[in-house]
Amino acid sequence: DGNATVFVIAREPGQRMPVAVERHPASKLPLALELDDGDSPMPTAKLSALKEVDVIARLSSTGDAAGAEGDPASAPVRVTLPAKGPVEVVIGAP
Repeated sequence: DGNATVFVIAREPGQRMPVAVERHPASKLPLALELDDGDSPMPTAKLSALKEVDVIARLSSTGDAAGAEGDPASAPVRVTLPAKGPVEVVIGAP
């Protein structure tokens, strides 16, 4: 629907709080983007300070960052930093 939003999130493995997040209209899928320190929701949490992250993408029908039960999401993709190339994250993939 017109309010659907995709969130691309990087988290330290085992943590819930994101170290980087970008929000885009779902109508822009498929996306190509680059997460960096400027995408941090907290200035003290730097993506560049980590050795690896789990990257996920979630489609929110309401546009809410917290997400809701039933929102489709990708499986986490573990990425060693700095990433050597593109990382594919697929919403709805097992």
